[in-house]
Parts: sequence; C-alpha cells; structure tokens
Amino acid sequence: MAQTIERERSVAPASAPLKPMAGNGMGSRLVLGQGSGLDALDPFLALMHDDVPPHVMFPTHPHRGVEIITYGVGGGLYHEDTLGNSGTVVAGGVERNLFGRGFAHSEQPVGGEHYRGFQLFIHLSPEDREMDPSFQLLGPEDVPEVTESGTVVRVIAGEYGGQRSPVELRNPTLYLDVQTAPGESVDVPIPTDYEGLVYVITGQGQFGTTGVSAAANQRMTLGPGETLKVSAIAGADEANGGRDPLRFILISGRPIFQRRD
Repeated sequence: MAQTIERERSVAPASAPLKPMAGNGMGSRLVLGQGSGLDALDPFLALMHDDVPPHVMFPTHPHRGVEIITYGVGGGLYHEDTLGNSGTVVAGGVERNLFGRGFAHSEQPVGGEHYRGFQLFIHLSPEDREMDPSFQLLGPEDVPEVTESGTVVRVIAGEYGGQRSPVELRNPTLYLDVQTAPGESVDVPIPTDYEGLVYVITGQGQFGTTGVSAAANQRMTLGPGETLKVSAIAGADEANGGRDPLRFILISGRPIFQRRD
C-alpha cells in the first residue's frame, strides 16, 4: 500500500536555545553536527551559525568529499584557496565550494568587524566524491528575493515563488532565508522527498501542523508533508516593543544514504 503524504508538514519539538560553543573565543553555535544534539541529518553533515571576531583566522586547511555553502548575514568573510580562487562573502552573499576530491582554503573576517553567517556542510554521493573541485561566489544582488504579503524570502539554493537560485549544488537542496512580519504567516512548499530543519535567527513563531513555538537560536527538524505553515507571533520581543520580525532559515534536501529501520 502506498504511504499517504499529509499536505502540511509537522515539525519536531524545538530544541532548547543553542548556546555558543565554549572555549574557541567565538560566539558561534553548532546547529547540526556532533555535539549539537543532532549529529547529522541526511544529506547534511553539519551547520554552523557563525559569529567570528575580527582577530580570528582559519589558516589553510583541507576538505574533501563534501560541498560547503557559506551564507553571510553580517560583516564579511574572505576566502582564499589552493585552486587560485579568492573573494569575500558579504551580508546576503553566498559562497559554494565543491570540494570533491579535495583542496585547501583559508578564511578570515574583513573590515575589522565580526563576521556573522551560516556554513552548511552537505555530503556528496559516493560517485561525486572524486569530482574536480569548483568554486562559486554570489553577491547579495545575485540571490533571488521573493516578496509576499508581510514576508520576504531569499532563495539561497533551490527554487521558491518561481525564482531559482544560481547556486549550483550536486544534491537537490532547498535553502531559504525567510523573514515574516509579526502577525503574518507564510506557507513554504517543500518537496515531499526532502528532509531538513528550521533554525530561528530572530523573533518568535509557530511552526507546522501543531504550531510548535520557537524563538531565536532554536532548531526544529521537519516531519513529512508538502508544505510548512509558519506564523510570526506579534509582540514576541518585548525589549524591542514587539517589532522584531520572525527570521529563520529553512534547509532541506534529498537524502543520499539509504535509511535503516
């Protein structure tokens, strides 16, 4: 018998607010990966919510067998690699590194200010792990943006509202930065065979069929279905007069590895 797919997605209960990682001199939070409470989520290996002071540098280091998407939220992060590529991810910009059979890069904040953003590690399928590496850098103006009633959606990867991101990923992935005004709601279509998560940046909202409540730095995994319903709670941030919009990232993708019951 074919499994029935519910139209609206549920979400798992929200995590406790994720705290900055201790002992590294940064304010970065591990959203996904070993030590985060969610070790991995096929096809994703790790997700970091970065807050990097200007004095911190990541010296030249290698990666292989993964694809890494860097999305800037504030400040800038300079990249240089052993393939001869270089460039800076700024707020609203995107960098894609297909490491494939491997290369090395270095990273450092620029402009004397904290760099803030997200770095997503995506598994490559076994047949893609020996691919030639490649690099792609987008400015904020190159990232499609869809404005609806009370909501602005930036399409980092995949397609939303008829707009497709130019980011070229090996594994089918939907990656959105969604901002919704207090009191407004949005329905986000997600391919039924995708798995993923939601992470709240600011504000407070209710997510999924049961209206799970979550606020800044909380994470939820997606249940099955076709559409995620999200409502921004009005007056959630009393310190700012209740005017902070709900802002969250939604990351979902087609699993690569076969599941075992």
